[in-house]
Amino acid sequence: MKRGVWPTIRSVITPRRLVRRSIGTFLGLGGVACCLTLLFLSSRVLLSIGGSCGSGGSYVVATPCPDGIGWILPVSILGGLAALGVYMASLLPVGPRLVPLAWPALFLGLGWNFLRSALSEPDVAAVFMICAVLFALLGAAPLFFLANGNALRAMFWGPAPPVPSRPAPLKGDVRWTTSVALPGDDDPPRDAPRFAELTLADAPAGDGSGDLVGQLERLSALHQTGRLDDDEYATAKARLLNGSR
Repeated sequence: MKRGVWPTIRSVITPRRLVRRSIGTFLGLGGVACCLTLLFLSSRVLLSIGGSCGSGGSYVVATPCPDGIGWILPVSILGGLAALGVYMASLLPVGPRLVPLAWPALFLGLGWNFLRSALSEPDVAAVFMICAVLFALLGAAPLFFLANGNALRAMFWGPAPPVPSRPAPLKGDVRWTTSVALPGDDDPPRDAPRFAELTLADAPAGDGSGDLVGQLERLSALHQTGRLDDDEYATAKARLLNGSR
């Protein structure tokens, strides 16, 4: 009978840790998504004005920065790293492992912004196009490892749930065991000495004919049941008859 999902989860993690890690996973993934979105949009704005800007100081700035760009870019980068750390610390024993997708999401998004600016800004088209190709290669490189079915399965399905080890029996515990007698278990091994040969060889020769008749009958019974083959039966019978004379 297959075990249910809830008993399997309870065997590898406590309910309190399950709730805490589930909340951490939700907050970590949500934080990473928000920070990547802020970084994507702020970099698009920055590239649309030439890729550089300045603000403050006593000098005249040729290209002033739009409102909020000065703090959105660093906050989105640092916040994304912090959110990714929360997600990694909150991973469940089973389930997806989406950490490797953060790298392609970052560089492919920035590469798309560089490509878009290169096609719309002729003055810096060559520089932005080089950056677009470089970021695309950096972002697409980890995706080639997902061509392996095992890596793809491990990322989206996660590892198999660990099988809980059975605790060792405590002192005083009673363990019921059963034994089943299989056909042939009572038969002696082939390399063991024959029972009839030992019996006939070690037993003293009887003086009466009744003893001889009884031994011959037992020898014949062993031969009929297959304990002795024809050669062994003939040898044992001759030994018995010669010893009785």
